[in-house]
Amino acid sequence: MSDLTKVGTVIDASAQAGSNDVAGISFTLRKDRPARDQALAEATREAISKAQVIATALGGRVVRIVEVQEEGIARPIPMFQVSGQLMKTDSAPTPIEIGTLDITSRIQLIAEVETGAR
Repeated sequence: MSDLTKVGTVIDASAQAGSNDVAGISFTLRKDRPARDQALAEATREAISKAQVIATALGGRVVRIVEVQEEGIARPIPMFQVSGQLMKTDSAPTPIEIGTLDITSRIQLIAEVETGAR
């Protein structure tokens, strides 16, 4: 279903048809590739920045990036709230409240650091 304004009506229709429990409703981003790519790019920039800070703290500099791996690819975790009672009669549809969708990415980076001490 792509029209979220109808979700409450569908829940109510299932209750009127005899359902007494609604569970496992989740919302996801249909075209999540641009958001996942952005999260991956930001995680990579952050990992490189941290490697440079560590190298500087050691009195050196990052010479090269040896390896980069994306850690534990996780799908977006939807945050939402469905509120209201299932056994409604002639009232307004069950409200669906706006939530958030967090898309994260983690990078493991191995960098070669050159220091002045030899």
